[in-house]
Amino acid sequence: MTDSNYWALAVRTVKQDQPAVLVAIVGHHGSVPGKTGAMMIVTHDQVEGTVGGGLVEHQLIELARCGPENQILPFAHDGDSTESICSGHQTIAVLPLSRAHLPNLEMLAELQSTGTPAMLTLGPEGPSVNCGSVGPTLFTEKEKQWLFTMPIGPLDTLTIVGGGHVGLALSRVMATMPFRIVVLDDRKDLPTLAQNTWAHAIHRIQWSDVAKTVVEGDRSWVVIMTRGHLHDTEVLRKLLPLNLRYLGMMGSAAKVRQVFTKMEAEGLRPTDLDRVHAPIGMSINSHTPEEIAISIAAEIIGARNAGE
Repeated sequence: MTDSNYWALAVRTVKQDQPAVLVAIVGHHGSVPGKTGAMMIVTHDQVEGTVGGGLVEHQLIELARCGPENQILPFAHDGDSTESICSGHQTIAVLPLSRAHLPNLEMLAELQSTGTPAMLTLGPEGPSVNCGSVGPTLFTEKEKQWLFTMPIGPLDTLTIVGGGHVGLALSRVMATMPFRIVVLDDRKDLPTLAQNTWAHAIHRIQWSDVAKTVVEGDRSWVVIMTRGHLHDTEVLRKLLPLNLRYLGMMGSAAKVRQVFTKMEAEGLRPTDLDRVHAPIGMSINSHTPEEIAISIAAEIIGARNAGE
């Protein structure tokens, strides 16, 4: 998992009694460089995270290093500046951090490092966290009082059925996205499983039990990439009845036709297979595991963003 752990930087800095400032975008509309929920921690010599980069981020970093007070900043992008062609509006929270915030900062750092979903709340008193059920992103402001809440952590689960070279590469790519990554395989002592430090969980299972292991729901994404079409067919047969946001299968067009033809001969209707993304991935003439992983990640991200 390679996500920038800005909460860990906040913890280290506050423990040293050094200035640290949380800068967060708590609202936006239009075309802007940073969207709602983007955050960064600014210290005297480090910046972790980003609120979109460019001139606005540079100005916010300078502000954060000048000893700011708790404040909410409206920022309009008029699209006329030679520095930016953005046109929209952002609402930005600037929160100096202190030892009083340390318990919540330590909890946030732990949640970020383990990839655990939670609910973050920001307000004039600083950050707080709720590890219970998550809710929607909301920002309210009345006079000098304001409150921002948002879910944090990987709320979506990507289950990679098959822990080979492409599964390893896909884990590495998707670790930069807000997904909980689970890898399933039926093989013992598989080198690529041992090398996979990006997955949140790795399970060795029998393919006959795959449906018991995959989580259901509209936040569940599943890709099938076992070591052969016989195993792919078995896994696909088990997963088709499940309620999944996305179900994809890797393979050539010829392999996909072979698997689908076999399943239709067993009595499965062609319409039952319409929701399967196969061959999986966007068409970018990919060949290596890394290229294939990028094509799959692009398709998943496209489907996720289209849904949102």
